[in-house]
Amino acid sequence: MTNDHHRSKDEIHDYWVNNSFPDRYKNKVERSEFLTPHVKKYVDKDAKVLEIGCNVGRNLNHLFEHGYEQLSGIDISEEALQELKKSFPKLADKADLNNAPVEDFIPTLQDGQFDLVFTMAVLEHIHPDSEWIFNEIVRITSGYLIIVEAENYNHWRVFPRKYKEIFTGLGMQQVYEMPCEAAGLKKYTMRVFKK
Repeated sequence: MTNDHHRSKDEIHDYWVNNSFPDRYKNKVERSEFLTPHVKKYVDKDAKVLEIGCNVGRNLNHLFEHGYEQLSGIDISEEALQELKKSFPKLADKADLNNAPVEDFIPTLQDGQFDLVFTMAVLEHIHPDSEWIFNEIVRITSGYLIIVEAENYNHWRVFPRKYKEIFTGLGMQQVYEMPCEAAGLKKYTMRVFKK
């Protein structure tokens, strides 16, 4: 699925370490407003929730403001997590926040540790050499996986994939699918999978 203009895993990691754009992501509240009702539909407020690629924490903070407290986030960018602490200090005090590449962090998590794992425009940046993390995502999820990803877009740091095939092939059942134009994500699809 890769092509000549794609870069190495290390080049992609370096890009996101140095180009996290937290100010830009912080203000796209309509995306969090789009996501939150779907989270509420599938898991209660006492659920353990992990966002992979949380950046500045806008999605996690929106969930926090809606009563979710067992929140965790992982992001490769220290800059983004520092901005999270400044922008959303109450969330930062309560959430378990981790600064690392997902490839380094996810193996440390327990089987079924989270009731819900979610991503928004993050899996599309996972290098083909790291596709093993999809199995790890299934492993750490005891209930649901919600993804909002571009599936057909192709760019030097975006890898097109068929996420329905990937996650159903790993034993999950897709229970919902919708295009994401309403959230200003024209090329994106939301998929909800159940363990």
